Amino acid sequence: MLLPTVYATRGGSTRILLATAAVLRGEHEVTLRAPLDEADERAPVLFPDRPLVGLLRKLGILPRLLSLICREALVLRRLRPDVIHLHDEPSLYVYGVAARCLRPRPLILWHLHLDPSRGGVLARLRGRLADACVTISPHIPSPASLPSTLVRNPLSLSNGATEPHPDPLAALAVVGAIYPQKGQDLAVEALALLRCRPEARHARLMLIGPELDGAYAAALRERIARLGLGEVVRFTGARPPEHAFDDVGLALFPSQSEIQPLALAEALGRGFRVVASSIPAHRVMIEETGADPASLSPRNPEAFAEAILKAASGPIRADVAPRVRALYAPAAFSDAILSLYRNSLTRPAPFRDTIGL
Repeated sequence: MLLPTVYATRGGSTRILLATAAVLRGEHEVTLRAPLDEADERAPVLFPDRPLVGLLRKLGILPRLLSLICREALVLRRLRPDVIHLHDEPSLYVYGVAARCLRPRPLILWHLHLDPSRGGVLARLRGRLADACVTISPHIPSPASLPSTLVRNPLSLSNGATEPHPDPLAALAVVGAIYPQKGQDLAVEALALLRCRPEARHARLMLIGPELDGAYAAALRERIARLGLGEVVRFTGARPPEHAFDDVGLALFPSQSEIQPLALAEALGRGFRVVASSIPAHRVMIEETGADPASLSPRNPEAFAEAILKAASGPIRADVAPRVRALYAPAAFSDAILSLYRNSLTRPAPFRDTIGL
């Protein structure tokens, strides 16, 4: 098995790549090739670690992608993997094309961390580069041409419970990287409305996460200043996962879109009050875990502010956290990944016809 990535960052897909490699090592020969310290083969960093926002940036990366494809085609000729298990879109392009240079061709399994319909022509290309896929949430279908199986990402809370701050409004927080998809601007607008209410004049907000989009972060700071919130909104920067929710009283998830929002699952699994935008991924997670549907809010500042007030004054339901921990348990993830490979690699029929059955 080859598990590669072109990314040096430690986002959600990279963490799941490492978890998948650890699970598979018990039964398979695994090579983790990546620009990461944990890699079996340390690859040089050639791909940008920031989101490629805008057409010009995406076109500008094409020469680098071509260089990566040529380099990794030589790596594949040396390693001769049976299966390439991919967790991010750029790696699918690189290794999906490079694998065409080998005979017999390795099987390409795409561990899907994006909406596969996004991108028009690119969506069709992704469907042709992969042989099968793993989906991580019921609300995201696999590409129509690909067999698939559902494997929820694991949630690790091994460091024990983090106690919520006793005053939810004084310790509001958005946990997630600073870029438009995560919707921190909505949380800021809602905070401005909250502080006009007598019962919430002490409300404060933390934005916890790395700044992946500098232009968005700058616009966010400018909006905070215009609203007069400079003293009550704090950018904390990135935190280690085990400390992401330290000093948080009420966790906000104002995202525009998500696939499987593990930060929301972690907040629920730790027993935090939450307010989340009513997008498909959040609705599925709230329904599956039995959390309070009232924690979902339309994506507008007025509704989001009202939902925050209700959540701050409401009780914490003790029955939700155990269900979340069971649904996203690392043991369940391990069993699903190993079962996937046992079913697909021990049968005589082609991988495309057996995976996910």
